[in-house]
Amino acid sequence: MKKVSQLISSLALGTLLAIPTLAQPLVQPNAPDYNPKASYDGPYKLNTWSISAHFGPSMFFGDLREYDFWPVTKTTSDSHKESGTIQGGITINKQLSYFFGARLDGSIGNLRGMKRRNYNRYFEGNYGDVSLSGTVNLKGLLMGPNKMKRWKVDLYAGFGQIFYDATAYDLTGGIDLRTTGKKNDWIVPTGLNVSYELTKRLDLGLDFRLTHTNSDYLDATYGGDYDRTKNSFIIADQKTSHKGNSELDKYGFGAIQLTFKLGKNPLKVQKVDGKWDYKPEDGGFYNLRYTDPRVLVKAPKILTLEEMDSVAKANRPEDIDPRLLLDTDGDGVSDFFDKEPNSPAGSIVDGAGRVLDFDSYVKNALATGAACSEIFANVQFDTDKNVIQPEFQEMLKNVAALMNKNGCRLQLAGHADRRATDRYNMALSRRRVEAVKNFLINEGGLKDPSKVIVDYFGSFKPIADSSTRQGLVKNRRVELKLLP
Repeated sequence: MKKVSQLISSLALGTLLAIPTLAQPLVQPNAPDYNPKASYDGPYKLNTWSISAHFGPSMFFGDLREYDFWPVTKTTSDSHKESGTIQGGITINKQLSYFFGARLDGSIGNLRGMKRRNYNRYFEGNYGDVSLSGTVNLKGLLMGPNKMKRWKVDLYAGFGQIFYDATAYDLTGGIDLRTTGKKNDWIVPTGLNVSYELTKRLDLGLDFRLTHTNSDYLDATYGGDYDRTKNSFIIADQKTSHKGNSELDKYGFGAIQLTFKLGKNPLKVQKVDGKWDYKPEDGGFYNLRYTDPRVLVKAPKILTLEEMDSVAKANRPEDIDPRLLLDTDGDGVSDFFDKEPNSPAGSIVDGAGRVLDFDSYVKNALATGAACSEIFANVQFDTDKNVIQPEFQEMLKNVAALMNKNGCRLQLAGHADRRATDRYNMALSRRRVEAVKNFLINEGGLKDPSKVIVDYFGSFKPIADSSTRQGLVKNRRVELKLLP
């Protein structure tokens, strides 16, 4: 028993030290119900607090104990009853992760024992203790989260204090031989807890504990104290040592435990179609005592080809109106929006494609101080050329004048027809758009070149059919878009 209890103590105390490093959250900030402050893995919030009450028989192990396992149950002329002692208490539980937790215990009880050999005495005493322990989810470690989902089996160990008052009596005469007075000592509780989840709120369980004390005086007797002289010394004065020539005292209990799980909107695992399953989407929270957060993350569904095709068809956008891609008159406004789809080449148009008298527009803008409006125009080029033709030079000078007066911005986009490689056409469209910008600066007197936005697309954005000569002419262009 000694070796088993020491093994349990080492395991659970090691758990307490390991908790800060093992219980680190898995960061999934976009997951539903994500709790960034949680000490456990997984994307979902879980309830982690509970409170328990336990009650059951207590038992003493020390010098005044007749047998190792079975207590004496009757009082006779040469023996005294050891059974019949009880204890009860409260436990506050905090689950830190699925595998590790902590518990704060407080309990009160009474103890008694006797020894005929050598001592010929018995004792009776009361105690209260408080302790903090680390817990290890033994069921989870050995069986995983998907078996016995409504069961919890924990090993635990910790440290705390006991406060006690006991008196030892002569077995045959009933004379009180020793008394401890009110004393306290350190304790190391070790135990096994088994719980079953009855409802969303309540668990029913059993708690078995063996508590090691740092004292040999719990029974008002130390090892080797065979003197039965009444009050030959006072236990409370024994401050130089905690023990005699025997092992330190122990005590324990077996108890029925009822646990109330705290937290909002509690859930518990349910059996659906003969299979235990979790449904966090129901809007509640499972308790970390029973639920590994990783089992709440559903595996992604792998779609068949037919399912993928069905999803693609259901989400397919409507076809684009082909008029959005055509600009028959080459004025920079697609036919879908163009109110005048047959504007003469080089016309200045507004956002609706209507032809504007540019000189009148400039005069009106200067006279009224009107803000700039969106105006579109195209500058066309000869095959494989980037020279500004005379018929477009006056228009560009007027654009520069308007930009200087009203602070308008200008967006330039260079294009080419398809009669070359893509690389060559990209370079050609770039030379054309730079030629227009340089003309605006050098010939038009543009004061702020930073207001010109430049882009080029090669032959990738035609506005006319490149299989005809007329279409090729329209595609060799630089589009101008005057912006407020």
